[in-house]
Amino acid sequence: MQNAVAIVAEYNPFHNGHKFHIEAAKKETGADFVFVVMSSSFIQRGDCAVYDKWVRTKAALLGGADIVIELPVIYSTSSAENFARGAIRIIESTGIADKIAFGVETDNLDLLKATASILSSPPAEFTDTLKKALDKGLSFPSARAEAISLINNNYADILNSPNNILAVEYLKALELFNSGVQPCLIHRTSSEYNSEEISGDISSATAIRKALKENRIELVKHTVPSECFDLYSHASPLFADDFSDALGYVLRTMSSEEISNISGISEGLENRILKTVGEYYEISDICSALKTKRYTYTRIMRTLFHILLGITKEHEVMFSSEKFEPYIRVLGFRKSAEPLIKELSHKASAPIIMNINKDERKLSEKQRILLDLEKKATDLYFFPHNGKRSLDYTMPIIIEKDK
Repeated sequence: MQNAVAIVAEYNPFHNGHKFHIEAAKKETGADFVFVVMSSSFIQRGDCAVYDKWVRTKAALLGGADIVIELPVIYSTSSAENFARGAIRIIESTGIADKIAFGVETDNLDLLKATASILSSPPAEFTDTLKKALDKGLSFPSARAEAISLINNNYADILNSPNNILAVEYLKALELFNSGVQPCLIHRTSSEYNSEEISGDISSATAIRKALKENRIELVKHTVPSECFDLYSHASPLFADDFSDALGYVLRTMSSEEISNISGISEGLENRILKTVGEYYEISDICSALKTKRYTYTRIMRTLFHILLGITKEHEVMFSSEKFEPYIRVLGFRKSAEPLIKELSHKASAPIIMNINKDERKLSEKQRILLDLEKKATDLYFFPHNGKRSLDYTMPIIIEKDK
């Protein structure tokens, strides 16, 4: 049996901090292999990935990952809860990981587990306070933090940090699936995550994306592995506003009733969107105009991309069910990880996709719907670039030879 640790990531884009995370995960767990469940073309805060999933897969393999598995778009663009639930479900389905390593701002596992337990089975006082806070117009994250602070201020502090929030959701999902996969904490700082300025060899993905958006790729050279810099130098980055034309067209073909069925739409938001799209062009401007205390910029962005992707409330219910098992799609692997690929083929409880042309027939009806959404997401992603279609069928799996 191979010794493997799992990581869930967006790699948007892959940088030196991610390379450190992989190395730390191996060191802390004693694992021989690291496999990554990586967001596909669109990401959790509702934006597009800065580079396509094949560029990011190759970067991850060059940076130390052994296998990259796709996190389908229905999960990669969802709430933190469903993002984590989808990723953990896939990790469980592989049968090849006994540990998962994730970044946190606090290294107190007991406190993280206690927070997860409260959120999984909330007491009445939490539920009542949450409802009142939402009724006041607070966003869900703010309302939740207010509610949990009544139980223990330490829990509220946990939920004020981005990596901790995901860590809590991973722990909730591990508990939900009664998983035997053990968590391993890798300490990070909030400044590393949030900083918009390039500083030193390890800078945040936010700062790197900002430099790329400003066409200053030379600034990121020392912040990413050298092989990745060469890769990025020949790739074309994408940003949310590149999809403004597509959003404007789609919204002009949809009725308010159709928009109301989209995941993330509630309380008449569809009417505000239709009004605002007539006043603003860029997606970023639309998000800024629609943002309120209740609806964060991120939630609005996520909802707009759900409109583009056609992700409905029905899809969300279908694929967030704990009974649903997604397929396992391998985007790439290192040649040295072939023994782990072989073990995956023997131990996986879900269908494995190495080649869609051959493996699509293995899928259940619901898994086919999930894959259809993924193919649509890939086509949409390449629309601003060159309009290439069906790349999920034509792009080969990436096999990275060892140095």
